[in-house]
Amino acid sequence: MTDQRFAYEPVHDLRSGRLAGVEVVPRRAYDAVAVQARDRGWGARQVAELDAGTAVSAVLSAPAAPGTALQVDVAADTVLYARERLRSMLGAVAPLLEIGPPITAAAPAEHLVPALAELRRWGFRIGLDGAGRTFGPELVAAIRPDVLKLEPDLADGVLETGSGAAVRAVLEVARAVGVPVAATGVRDPERLSGLYASGVALAQGPLLGGARATPEPDPATLPELLALLRSAPAQPVAAGPVGPPVRGLATPAVTLAADVVADTAREAMRERPESAGVVLVDGAHRPVGYLDRSRFLLAMTGRFGHALWADKPASSLADPPRTVDERAPLPLALELSLAGDPARAYDDLVVVGPDGVCRGVVTVAELWRRTIRPSGTPARPPAGSGAPRSVTGPPTPRSVSGDSAPRPVADAAVPRPVNDAAVPRPVNDAAAPRPVAGPPHRRPPAAPPSRTAV
Repeated sequence: MTDQRFAYEPVHDLRSGRLAGVEVVPRRAYDAVAVQARDRGWGARQVAELDAGTAVSAVLSAPAAPGTALQVDVAADTVLYARERLRSMLGAVAPLLEIGPPITAAAPAEHLVPALAELRRWGFRIGLDGAGRTFGPELVAAIRPDVLKLEPDLADGVLETGSGAAVRAVLEVARAVGVPVAATGVRDPERLSGLYASGVALAQGPLLGGARATPEPDPATLPELLALLRSAPAQPVAAGPVGPPVRGLATPAVTLAADVVADTAREAMRERPESAGVVLVDGAHRPVGYLDRSRFLLAMTGRFGHALWADKPASSLADPPRTVDERAPLPLALELSLAGDPARAYDDLVVVGPDGVCRGVVTVAELWRRTIRPSGTPARPPAGSGAPRSVTGPPTPRSVSGDSAPRPVADAAVPRPVNDAAVPRPVNDAAAPRPVAGPPHRRPPAAPPSRTAV
């Protein structure tokens, strides 16, 4: 039986005009889990259980639609606290879980990334909802979702200067990691054409059928969509990466298991003084945390720092790793290094492969150096390299009478001073005769004062 709490919004592939999937959405505003949680004042785990149960009901109660892939919203904190309940929605075709922002509790990247990897091993596909605002580029590169979704207000601003630049930035990150981008809440043909021309692959919204009672597309949508896309400008051909990929700049990383204690990490930094930090990895050698040398040692060497942290997990002092795909071009890696918390602007970027495994680290200084002075640019010769220099002689007076006047002699013909080695040096003081010292001169004794009678 169909659950009356849910409606179904078709998602269209702009490259072919066909139906790509159906998203299960709340039929009414107060059916949303976030609204119910706000009204009840529940804790994080209670809200996660409610959200997981709602997602399971949305999938299991959907009418059968052969060949149609379902997409269902799941909050990020639900992935952390109640993902076991999501197993019951696995069927012949696993739904795509659209991971949205957390409702009540924070979802740190070091916990969210492994949890999403576990859902993938179960058979789920993963999408990130709210790209460009909820999830930063470093998290997109670490998760490598199956689809990125733009929020309606961001997609509406594709024709504006500021929002359009944000959309292009999201598309550039998605293109670098090989992820298609979907636009939500599309309302008018002009913006749909702009999104299509920018490189957006999927779209949904009121213009393309909107929310419906059954998981089927509007029959009138397909011909209208095809006619619209034929009149839209062609998508730009994706240019190859500008600049070398960062895999050529990566250096071996100092890695430790994610469960080591802080004193072990301190010892590793002592043995490798040239490293700027330590990468914490899981059992599959995927980065889950990063220990910056300065911040970590500041915490360890502070008052009672060693006593407080030495035997505790090093992950409690770690930050989420700033990851970059090894195939990403140099400008994109530099852009990723500038994004996020300004206090971490000089943290190393952790280079990961397509499978998420740590391949090494690249320093921000190296990114800037390669950007300012690309390979092949001649560098300034080092000091003292012995390179010949042209000797410029003193200026000569210019002749007034023209060519008939005698020309000054070239510098090469001017006699140069004799080398210092040929100039006779003074004899060493030790070899020079010294005057013979005579007996010391004694001053004659002074005469006694005379006494004069008064």
